[in-house]
Amino acid sequence: MPTPLEGTGIDGIPEPILGAGTTFVPLANVSQALGGYAHYDHESKIANIELGDYQLAVQADNPEVNISGQLVTLQAAPFIDQDVMWVPVRLFQTLGYDMNVDGDQVTLKSA
Repeated sequence: MPTPLEGTGIDGIPEPILGAGTTFVPLANVSQALGGYAHYDHESKIANIELGDYQLAVQADNPEVNISGQLVTLQAAPFIDQDVMWVPVRLFQTLGYDMNVDGDQVTLKSA
């Protein structure tokens, strides 16, 4: 099932993962679907994202995210699974997106 973004299902984005009471989404896929750019450095395990006015540095296994020079602590650490970085969907809420989670469906909309 596609993950809805901006109220429309986007094919090719894996379904969210629920773990430890947190819903995780694939960082690069969602960022790109929202119009951003993503670059991942395999050696440092850091993803650099440009999304709207924001620049993010997200490191696997580290709950602290640098958002345009300000450290924000996520409720759970991002992780890598099958070469994809997964982040709590609430990261996008921090960036001003409205979020709705209903079972395995996540909807993100510009606020």
